[in-house]
Amino acid sequence: MKIKCDVINDLLPLYVDDVLSDASRELVDEHIQECGSCRKTLENMTGKVSIPVSPELRKEDTKPIKGLKKIVTKWKWLTAVITVLAVLAILFLGFQYINAKQIDIPYDGSNFTFELRGNSYYLVYHGQGGFLISAGAADGSGEWNIEFSQTLFDKYIWPLYHDKECALRFLEKDTITKLTTRDGKVIWEANEEELKAYKEWVASHPDDWRVRKD
Repeated sequence: MKIKCDVINDLLPLYVDDVLSDASRELVDEHIQECGSCRKTLENMTGKVSIPVSPELRKEDTKPIKGLKKIVTKWKWLTAVITVLAVLAILFLGFQYINAKQIDIPYDGSNFTFELRGNSYYLVYHGQGGFLISAGAADGSGEWNIEFSQTLFDKYIWPLYHDKECALRFLEKDTITKLTTRDGKVIWEANEEELKAYKEWVASHPDDWRVRKD
C-alpha cells in the first residue's frame, strides 16, 4: 500500500527525533527513497542529508565523479607519454648536436705526431679525446696538407670509453714525402732514406692517383 505524503510529513518530526518504532521508521525510509518532495522536506528539517538512498540513485549521483576520474586518469597518462617523448626528443637533438658541432684543433708543434707503426703512418693526438682529419695531396708529389678538428662527442664522450691516446691510420709506408697544415706548418718531412723509398714506390706504382703525371 502506497503511503500518502501527508502521512509521511506527519511522521517526519518523530523520525528526526528518532522516536518512531522500527516498523514506522522503515515505512518512512522506503517512502523518502522514492519521493523527492518528502526527502527535500526532511533535508530542510535536519539541515543535512542523513537518509538512506537507493543503490540506483547512488549510481546516478556518482556518474559525474566517475567521469571526472576517467578524464583525470587519461590526462595523467597523456602527460606521462608527452613527457617521455619530450625527454627522448631532447636527448636525440642533444646527441645530434654534439656529433655535428665541430671545433678546429690548431697544430702547435706537439699536440700531434706523425709516426710509422709497422707498414703504415699514423697521426697521433696527444690532447683530450678523439679527432677528425681533412687532408689532401698537394700536387701528386707526395706532399700532403691537413686540418684537424673534433666534435663535442670526440672531446668529452670519447675519453670516457678509451683510456689510450687517439691514433688514426693515415697512409701506408713510403707513400709520402711531407705533411703540413693548411697554414704551412710542417708536421713531418721525409729524410734522404725515406725520399729514396718514396721514389722507388712511385716507380713501382706509375698508375696510382697519388703519383704526379708529367
